[in-house]
Amino acid sequence: MKTQINQLIQKASIGISKKILIAICAGTFVASSAFATGEENNAKAASALKKEFASAENVQWKVTPNYIKATFNWNDQKLEVFYNQQGETIAESRAIEVNNLPVKAQQHLAKKYAGFTISEAIEYTSDATGLCYFVSVVKDGVKNILQISTEGTVSKYKP
Repeated sequence: MKTQINQLIQKASIGISKKILIAICAGTFVASSAFATGEENNAKAASALKKEFASAENVQWKVTPNYIKATFNWNDQKLEVFYNQQGETIAESRAIEVNNLPVKAQQHLAKKYAGFTISEAIEYTSDATGLCYFVSVVKDGVKNILQISTEGTVSKYKP
């Protein structure tokens, strides 16, 4: 009787071991194929960056399900370039000085946002929006992000 129980336990453990081994192999295959695809997308984006900005320095990458972002220095400017999963550029941004905003926007900021601190200004270009600007203004610990058109029209940005 004890021999039969040991044989049943041994058969059950072999069956379970095979199932676990198959599950581990399948999981490894899925994970490695997803990783390979991600690496391939990253390589496409890296190749595009190298082609467009050959002298880029201090490149840092961020990968999300929606885009791949490269943040780097180029020609004494801090740039961010966003790529889709095929490695194509979808948007570019760079930090700018407030006095590089359209004059009408500067006048609007001086009137409507007097007393606010401008913490950041960026120039943003994408296929979807074209060229526009974003400015972060802060007052009493409250931060607002403003979107500015090339004509100088200012509106609160609502993502």
